[in-house]
Amino acid sequence: MRRISIFLITVVLIAGLAGHSFTANCEEMPPVQCSVSINSTAGGSVTIPGEGVFTYDQGQVVNLVATPDAGYRFDRWTGDIDSIAQVSAASTNITVGGNYSITANFVAAEAGHMGVRTGDWIKLAYTITGLTPGQLYVEWLKLEFLSVNGTIANVRGTVHVSDGTEASDNASIDVASGSQFPGLAGIIVSANLTTGDAVYIAGHGNVTIEGQTTGVYVGANRSVVYAGFSQNETQVTYYWDELTGVMVELSAISPGITATARATETNMWGPGAARMPWWPWIIVAAAIGVGLGIFFVRRRRTA
Repeated sequence: MRRISIFLITVVLIAGLAGHSFTANCEEMPPVQCSVSINSTAGGSVTIPGEGVFTYDQGQVVNLVATPDAGYRFDRWTGDIDSIAQVSAASTNITVGGNYSITANFVAAEAGHMGVRTGDWIKLAYTITGLTPGQLYVEWLKLEFLSVNGTIANVRGTVHVSDGTEASDNASIDVASGSQFPGLAGIIVSANLTTGDAVYIAGHGNVTIEGQTTGVYVGANRSVVYAGFSQNETQVTYYWDELTGVMVELSAISPGITATARATETNMWGPGAARMPWWPWIIVAAAIGVGLGIFFVRRRRTA
């Protein structure tokens, strides 16, 4: 049995107000040690390494995880941030090297608006160039919204891999707080976003909607909003359907590899599109079970 996850697929594809102060005071003697103090205010907490006073050797890499309370979301690390790997990521690390004062900032989560409904689905086809011959890749991804409650959607994803295998699993996504399973980062955002609005991408942090344009997706002219960022030498650009907030295109350009995912089928718009009734999907969701798990266990087909 081999395993593959949308997180790995994404890697291939893209290859209030609270604060926590984080202060390091280093003694000038070999080995140089730093006393690290962590404290928090309302809105969340630094769950790793915890809160209190810790001692580390100078040069030691320390993991940082900021966890928001209900109704809040992580914004960014501020202060002496030069030694932080990713200032906009709630889960990151810092290399201890001196006297630091660093703050994990949280902001109140906006209400958000879910633009999809129970029973909606969309399918995206992948095009990837530059892979090593014989390397497996995803040919298409289908997203089914099994249930929608307020700003939270239970999403079922199914992937079809180049060797003919398919696998699927479920996850819950909250468009208000930005809570996402990392492997499904950015697949759905609040509907009716506009230029200047912020979008949280799990594994990266906040990105800003750069503009609005139109494009033909699944045979219909759609108004879309887009945002891009660079990470690990890869330029990533997302396009979301404005009215539904669902991702309709994703491109990634990195040295030697170019990849895109683009919507090819949906029941939300286009000729003959019809939204299915909600009640069969509630039964399906109950049968399958809702929650996070290991994404997309690949099973070889038996002869």
